[in-house]
Amino acid sequence: MKKVLLFMAAAVMSASVSFAQVDEKAAAKAAKEAAKALKAEIKAATKVLREAQGQLNSPEGNIDQANALIEAAMENKHTASNPDTWYTAGKIQNKIYEKENEKMYLQQPYDQDLFFGSLSKMFNYFIKCDEFEQLPNAAGKVVVKYRPETSALLSGLRINLVSGGVTYFNGGNDAKAFDLFSQYIDVADVPLLAAYNLAETDTLLHEIAYYATLAGLKMEDYNKALKYVDLAMNKPENAQKAIEYKAMSYLNLGDTINWLNTLKVGVEKFPAVQYFYSNLISYYNTNGNTADLMAFADEMLEKNPLPIFRFVKGFVYQNMPDYEKAIEEYKVAIEQDPNYTGAYRNLGICYCQLAQNASDKMTNLNIKSKAYKEQKEVVSGYYRLALPIYEHLRKIDDGTDPDVRSAWTNGLYTCYYMLNMGKEFEEIEKIVNSGY
Repeated sequence: MKKVLLFMAAAVMSASVSFAQVDEKAAAKAAKEAAKALKAEIKAATKVLREAQGQLNSPEGNIDQANALIEAAMENKHTASNPDTWYTAGKIQNKIYEKENEKMYLQQPYDQDLFFGSLSKMFNYFIKCDEFEQLPNAAGKVVVKYRPETSALLSGLRINLVSGGVTYFNGGNDAKAFDLFSQYIDVADVPLLAAYNLAETDTLLHEIAYYATLAGLKMEDYNKALKYVDLAMNKPENAQKAIEYKAMSYLNLGDTINWLNTLKVGVEKFPAVQYFYSNLISYYNTNGNTADLMAFADEMLEKNPLPIFRFVKGFVYQNMPDYEKAIEEYKVAIEQDPNYTGAYRNLGICYCQLAQNASDKMTNLNIKSKAYKEQKEVVSGYYRLALPIYEHLRKIDDGTDPDVRSAWTNGLYTCYYMLNMGKEFEEIEKIVNSGY
């Protein structure tokens, strides 16, 4: 029995060995066939690349056929990481670009979209070529072949991205304008062009960032408008508008926190610009945040005691209402800026409002009483205080702001009438009746 069992065990082991040998042979055969197939795939992919190169470099070559071939090579996994592929793709686009450029130079009809489109693709392809070229090869070495040529070429052509952006911007195609402006800015930081230190030496960067921001705004794509706005703010001539555009973008995106913070930056940098402080005042008033507005004004005054922040404090007091304290702040603002029309306007309003409040107290008084006469004098006293304010406002009115003209005409009309100044009242009445 033991002999039988041993025989059977030996038979099983022999069969297992035989099956294992068969599996190993099958696996080896499959691996050999897979390697052969892979080699064939690589050869076929490389052939496509070489054919594209041949079409590009041959005087009789077809550039459209070369382009179709290289597009296939760029999508093929066996050639997509080959620097040669992307270099060839870039050279093809360069040839297309030069052909259209020649037409333009000779004042012949040319394809604008093809011209600037090939320029844009050229940058993308040569940058991609450089990325793959910087990777170690099979031997673990980095072989730089194309960078000197492609970096010099792109450096010289980069300004034409601006030309394309301006062309599309002026033509109302803001999307294409933004793309070209964006590409001009972004390539300043790519390793391929690092030797030129464009981020530091390119004096146009901030200007182009400004126009990219404008293009984003015109498209109502506020995320794009925000993409380069901080860079645009670095040019002093554009800083104010850039901050405004930044605030507008955040507002349209519903980002109240960043909108408010941007307005505050604007007030700090450009305290005289109405856009920033008027929006802040409006927000705080609308939302009943009087304390926040006052705190903001105090904070700004600590940093820079400008009249605008006195005006803001006066405005807050005026709306409480605490006219006496408002008057104090407006007077300080006027001392600092004798031509501050807004402060004069609101100061006159405060005096007139105090006069009206005093007049209301006369309602229940006997017109023959001493108290009535005294209260009437109080009313007149406030109008007499308001009068020179409005007269000065009239004097400094340069005619550019209708609200200023409306303030002094209505103010003087009231003061002259309440003070029984007949001749002056007749003159101002004519102005009011004329519709200014």
